[in-house]
Amino acid sequence: MTVRSAVPVRFLALQADDVPADDAWLAGPERAAVTGFRVGKRRREWRLGRWSAKRLLVPWLGLEPGTDTFTRLSIMPAADGAPGASMDGRSLELALSLSHSNDTAVVAVAPAGTALGCDLERIRSLRAATVRDHFTEVERDFVEDRTGDERSLLATLVWSAKESTLKALREGMRLDTRDVEVETPLELHAGLWHPLVVRRTRPERRDFTGWWRTVDDFVLTIVGDPAVMVPVSLAVPPCPASGGGPP
Repeated sequence: MTVRSAVPVRFLALQADDVPADDAWLAGPERAAVTGFRVGKRRREWRLGRWSAKRLLVPWLGLEPGTDTFTRLSIMPAADGAPGASMDGRSLELALSLSHSNDTAVVAVAPAGTALGCDLERIRSLRAATVRDHFTEVERDFVEDRTGDERSLLATLVWSAKESTLKALREGMRLDTRDVEVETPLELHAGLWHPLVVRRTRPERRDFTGWWRTVDDFVLTIVGDPAVMVPVSLAVPPCPASGGGPP
């Protein structure tokens, strides 16, 4: 059996206020897609995800930021719904994952061939029915042993890790959330990256290895197969203003 080394992963978190007010930076397919959104919240999230992905991919690809570069990059869903990136109409060989929560987006990128998933969740108290219906017995026991803020954090963490793994499997919520199980125990140290293992238990076993941390009121999880290195926040260079957008 060939054992693959851990791969690098870069991520970026941006807020809705970071997105230019105009659409001059969108590629042609993206402009066509954005006109189809009738709900303001969905449109805002969609634009935020595209802007965040482009801001991350430009330095990842060694490109110069600017409207001309952004319009050459297109972030559109593949047939299975997972985000895909192309430039000048040609698919880019890389792994990309996106997540939104409360006007904040996180995007992660890794080398091609990585099954990659990331998820951002605001820490909250999950309903008992959600834990009962979506967590495995092991996960339920782990969460229900806690109370108060600790229970909210761990329940949100388990949910986020599941979401990341379902994205890495390119299944999303089409797959039963109990088909993947978060390995426990999990350490609790705010503000630091901690290792994470999520196992697909059926129909066949497959391990996803990654990391989790808290960021303000959020839990961020990133998993991959092969395993990913400790995620690094990629510094983005200043971006020229686009219309009424930020510098």
